[in-house]
Amino acid sequence: MHRVIVIGSVNHDRIWQLEEPLTRGGRLRFSSRQVHLGGGGFYTGCQLLDLGADVALVTRLMQDEQGLSALKTLNAAGFDTTHVAMLPGETEPLEILLEPNGERTIIAPAGRSRAALFAGGALTGDAAYINALLLEEALVARLHDIPLVVSQLPLRSATPRPADYVVTSRDDAGEEAPAVWRRVVELAGPRLKMLVLTDGARRITLYDGSQSIQVDPAPAVKVASTIGAGDRFSGAFLFALLNGRDAASAAAEASRLTADWLRQRHLL
Repeated sequence: MHRVIVIGSVNHDRIWQLEEPLTRGGRLRFSSRQVHLGGGGFYTGCQLLDLGADVALVTRLMQDEQGLSALKTLNAAGFDTTHVAMLPGETEPLEILLEPNGERTIIAPAGRSRAALFAGGALTGDAAYINALLLEEALVARLHDIPLVVSQLPLRSATPRPADYVVTSRDDAGEEAPAVWRRVVELAGPRLKMLVLTDGARRITLYDGSQSIQVDPAPAVKVASTIGAGDRFSGAFLFALLNGRDAASAAAEASRLTADWLRQRHLL
């Protein structure tokens, strides 16, 4: 069994299902409002668990009723929660506005903590996945000893970390692959092998700094929500690499598995 360290957030997402698209100066109406566990660490870890990996989470939760309930849920799901830090304070949910077409807008509290993530004790694994801005120096040092590291490209200034592959979407990156590559090199350092740039229903771009490979994604699935899909893609991509796939076939497999997950969630 592959052991994967997942470094990232576990959030309480309060999802507002809007009845109309967001418009400037408009009046919002919603048909439902529900709170679910979410976050990049959670969705990626769930994908890896579904594929049979042993997953250790490095994240933080609050020591209130919501945080303790989340910890119980994570343990029940099969996560190794040894490195989940329980901190004093109250859980602040992420507000997510979900439009009828599946587009989402995230609203985070202005005072949300940006303290660096840390892990106490031994931290070993066959691979690691990172979806976090700030990492403590000791945690970064441990990543050098992990054979395969995949990182999400942070949207803001972040701690450099050793990574073999960096994943992002074209919408989040905002630029073409060669321009994004310069940012990725600064983040991931000399271990970097490839940038993986997804683009919705359009082709996935794999870029190694000089050449691009285009990968056809799975056929698009029309669903009311794609929340978590990008994170599930990253988990499936990492797992395929662990099983010896090359980057192109790993991306294709990850796209297929993500489409299957979206389709299954839509049917539930």
